Amino acid sequence: MTSSFFKRIKDEIFYLKNKSWTLSEMGKFWDNLEEYDDINSKIYPYQMRFINSEKLIDEVKIDDFKPNNCLDLQTRTGNGSIFWSKKFPDAEYYIADFSEKFLMKSKKNLKERHITCKDYFIDAFPLPFDDNQFDFVISYETIEHISDYKNFFSELIRVTKKNGIIILTCPNISWEIVHFIAAVFNINHSEGPHTFLKKKLIDEIINVHNLSVLNYNTTIFLPFNNSISIKLDKIFDKITPRVIKEKLFLRHSYILKK
Repeated sequence: MTSSFFKRIKDEIFYLKNKSWTLSEMGKFWDNLEEYDDINSKIYPYQMRFINSEKLIDEVKIDDFKPNNCLDLQTRTGNGSIFWSKKFPDAEYYIADFSEKFLMKSKKNLKERHITCKDYFIDAFPLPFDDNQFDFVISYETIEHISDYKNFFSELIRVTKKNGIIILTCPNISWEIVHFIAAVFNINHSEGPHTFLKKKLIDEIINVHNLSVLNYNTTIFLPFNNSISIKLDKIFDKITPRVIKEKLFLRHSYILKK
């Protein structure tokens, strides 16, 4: 028990200090995270990444937005595609991941739900897709796991059609210590190779590429699963000023238009 505790501390310190890693190294980390769905299926903040992004899209009332196809980039176990297939059942889903095991699980999960998809294992950039190929691109909590995050973001934009929609979510940098403690004490899985990005930096990248920010928010203050904390979290979400939420809440969510 003690040795595994100190190993987790060592691993998390390494992840904090290491700012350069390959896609293969990142993929191997996720390959070893067998319990991903067992953990996240029970976690309120995980489910809210999908629910909140749908809310943001609905709020801006994008005229006749019915995508023909959707790229789910770092699909993990396919939950993003599963979620959006209920809203856009006629879209063709392309799932891509840096983990071969996750990609296999995602394929299986989508097949069990009769969702047609094409799958792609990614081990290098550029992405294996044409310019302007996708109407809809979803990227949940992925950009922070890519060492060359600027190139990754450029690739997301390259494969998105003009007027296409990109969902981008990522953790608030202020939660770095929370994730560190959760991993060390085995409360939640480790983030593995990552660099949490400041919102200012994300906004700068968005501006450089001349993307329109159709909607944005920062959500989740109490990341717990009991009914009382969830109710309190929703209250905090309503009463907390945006400037404070951007500093303290867990997740940044963007709806972007090319």
